[in-house]
Amino acid sequence: MFLSALLVALLAIISQWWFFAPITRCLTYPLTTGLLVGIFMGNPMLGMLSGATIQLVYLGWINTGGVMPSNTMVAGIFGTALTILSGANPKLAVTFAVPFSLIGLLMVEIYQSVNSFWVHRADAELAKGNVKAIRFLNYVPSFIVSLIVYGIPAFCLVYFGKGWAQSMLRMIPKSLTTALEVVGAIMPALGIAMLLNYLGKKSLVPYFFIGFFLTAYLKLQIMAVAIFAGLLAYLLYINEKFRTTAANAAPAKKKVNRLTLQNRTGAPQTVTPATADSTSIAQDISPLNYKIKLTHSDLVKTWLWEQSDEACYNYERLQALGLTNMMIYPIRKLYPQNKQADELKKYMVFFNTEPHMVGPVIHGIALSMEEARANGANVSAEDINGVRTGLMGPAAGIGDTVQQGIIFPILASIGATMALERNYFGPIMFTVVFELIIYSIGYLMFMYGYKKGKASVVSILKSGLLDKVTNAFSIVGLMVVGTMAATRVTIKTPLIWHVGQSVIKVQSLFNQLAPSLIPLLITLLVWWLLRKKVNASIIVVGIFVIGILCSYLGILATI
Repeated sequence: MFLSALLVALLAIISQWWFFAPITRCLTYPLTTGLLVGIFMGNPMLGMLSGATIQLVYLGWINTGGVMPSNTMVAGIFGTALTILSGANPKLAVTFAVPFSLIGLLMVEIYQSVNSFWVHRADAELAKGNVKAIRFLNYVPSFIVSLIVYGIPAFCLVYFGKGWAQSMLRMIPKSLTTALEVVGAIMPALGIAMLLNYLGKKSLVPYFFIGFFLTAYLKLQIMAVAIFAGLLAYLLYINEKFRTTAANAAPAKKKVNRLTLQNRTGAPQTVTPATADSTSIAQDISPLNYKIKLTHSDLVKTWLWEQSDEACYNYERLQALGLTNMMIYPIRKLYPQNKQADELKKYMVFFNTEPHMVGPVIHGIALSMEEARANGANVSAEDINGVRTGLMGPAAGIGDTVQQGIIFPILASIGATMALERNYFGPIMFTVVFELIIYSIGYLMFMYGYKKGKASVVSILKSGLLDKVTNAFSIVGLMVVGTMAATRVTIKTPLIWHVGQSVIKVQSLFNQLAPSLIPLLITLLVWWLLRKKVNASIIVVGIFVIGILCSYLGILATI
């Protein structure tokens, strides 16, 4: 048990101490950590089932701007560990995880608040010209804080918790256990509704119902629906592309009759449509004849260092210390030793954006500007930070939307469904494919930003490609979410009516109207509450209260 406790504690530490994103990114998700906790504690199947069950609740919880609405790391690791320790039904994992996630919010507050001290220490070290201290301060103090805040509680839970966890479960009456299972069966409706609220443009909402009824009536599996949705989205994208091309294929010149002061007769004049002045778009500031130039290897190494930009994530300046740590390598290549500390100071200002997929384009741009500055171009520190600050908001909006709001829920829904069908490939597929997608795109964006400079973001936004791709992925996401509503809100009514000598099951009446109608109605009700700006935490409490009450009254039961 000591080794199990030690491994779970280490997992808890690095789930918050993001020292290298390709390793730690998916450790924020219960689908991944559930399987790992199960392996460490000798029950991988129960761990996987528990993690997948917990993940369904948090499909739509999106962290933006440094704000975490719920601590999914603690929910996944601690909730799964307690489920395994107690030997409980994995359906109860959600009821264990939700309280832990709320406690986890306090743990995040402590972790990120304490980390603010190391930023001030880094300021002092740079003032003394001590560049090496930045590496130390970005990694070591935050590791110690995570060890204390996350690691020690996780170790104690696993090492000392088995006896009291089993005793606690035995003390719970069977009726309450059944009621909590009902709560767990309803909870996925919240995650699904949050995604529907996030993705559900009015024009796209019908795709949610298409996904739902494909599964409810035709019994299609989630992978089949995802493939069908992908093909449909591709066809719609191609059709929209052709329509746009046709609309833009207007004559370059046209004859119009225009009465002007110079032409009072109204004779035809040639009018050329306005075109964007090429000089209005920022040009690449990196000429080919630099004396000091970064190599491709330098760029790759800088991108790898960028994966530690949240190792010392803190409330005061968020990613500032991590990005200063990233820039040490190129700054050493570009500037003499006596200038390196001063050049790094510009990166110690507040900075926060989506760090993995779209945000790297900003760092590529900053790197190209830094290279120009090192070669004597008229680029000031204020210019570099002005560009970085101006772009961090748009990049965050795009990156968070595509990554957390579209790519993640699609893959997590498929992975969780496979996991709940007792297929170990589910969480493995999710972790590998998710990371391959976001880091491949992130690498390309970093290189694109460096190559094109400031014009890179302008060209992306002007192309209109982003909206089309986002809509295509949203269609896939909504259809997959519809499938989840039909299969993972596993609730029914056991009510029966006695009519004379006949017994009518109310659930049969619902099934005649539409299969899985109760899960659909519950999901839509939660979605309606979210649209009315009801806080998700209040909805969680409401689900607990209503689920327990309806179970005791015999109104709802699990499928």
